[in-house]
Amino acid sequence: MEHALEVLKIIEGALKGNTTQVNSYATLLAEKLEKEGLVRQAENIRKKIESSLSSTRSYSPASLHSGPSTTSIPLDKESRLSLGDESRPILEDNQVLFSSYIQNQIDEFLKFIEKASLLEDEGVGIAPSMMIYGPPGCGKTALANYIAARLDLPLITARCDSLISSYLGSTSKNLRNLFEHAASRPCVLFLDEFDSLAKARDDQHELGELKRVVVSLLQNIDTLPTNTILLAATNHHELLDPAVWRRFAYRLQIPLPDKGLRELLLKQFLGKYVSSNLKAIVEASHGMNGAVIKQACQAAIRNAILNDKKVIDSDDLIFKLIKHQYDEIISKDIDVEEKIIQLRCADSKLFTVQRLSSMFNISTGKISKITTTSKDNRGV
Repeated sequence: MEHALEVLKIIEGALKGNTTQVNSYATLLAEKLEKEGLVRQAENIRKKIESSLSSTRSYSPASLHSGPSTTSIPLDKESRLSLGDESRPILEDNQVLFSSYIQNQIDEFLKFIEKASLLEDEGVGIAPSMMIYGPPGCGKTALANYIAARLDLPLITARCDSLISSYLGSTSKNLRNLFEHAASRPCVLFLDEFDSLAKARDDQHELGELKRVVVSLLQNIDTLPTNTILLAATNHHELLDPAVWRRFAYRLQIPLPDKGLRELLLKQFLGKYVSSNLKAIVEASHGMNGAVIKQACQAAIRNAILNDKKVIDSDDLIFKLIKHQYDEIISKDIDVEEKIIQLRCADSKLFTVQRLSSMFNISTGKISKITTTSKDNRGV
């Protein structure tokens, strides 16, 4: 039966007296019907929802909500801070660029979710969950926004380190409240910095309370309904408890972008300001994540605009990229000649005589002399 999941959730919410769940799933059903061209039926459902909300405003809330209110994200009892943030990502504003292999895995995950009703009808259980891991700045948070936008669902983002409380038992309560909120309606729950909560229980440095938190986390994951899409992200996947991995149907590793992807990212970030010297910029961005490349591109574009240029200064962008990668040497309190020698030794292909000359405003002849003398002293 098409839309069986939404109908069953509406019935379940009605039996529990949870009007929030009823209205959430009825709204989702109306959206799906409208996309299928059943505009009149969708409008009828929306009228019923509006009528219900009007009644709620007119009468005592206690008479209409026997279930818990889940209209806003719960707060931490001690700090009174929200346990997460809610947004509604728009697809046009949340496009992502990954390798074809990673994009295929993402598309497979989305198809898995979109065909949930068919899978359940065939008796194939689904667990719409994905663990996303890799170095910082490689697009894990951007991917969470993209998935929510593709599914047209609200995104609830929780930084796991902010869920941890110094009070005994409060962290588990925070987890339960957050998961109950996410389970009350269709949404994407994104747990960022997941290793803060899900560290391996055999870690001798962890306290007993945090080990109990892992058990609580596992229990909450197990009770999530299939309409709640669970995403988790970590930069330190090696720290995670083995039992946590088994709770995720999909596991996606996002590595640093390779040469081909860096070129695509640079073209996307620079847009009409792209330089003809793109190849050199691609080489200079070796080993960098997408976030760093984007920041450098935005800074280069700002400089181009302020200087009335139609394209970015490629040397300016390359220097910004190099400075990020080799800032420890460039900012070191040593004389210029020693910096030149260290940079040349670090990457002779990147730090050519011409580039070092431009960076330090020293003639190419003197740069050559410095690097040659260094080689002679080292017996190269």
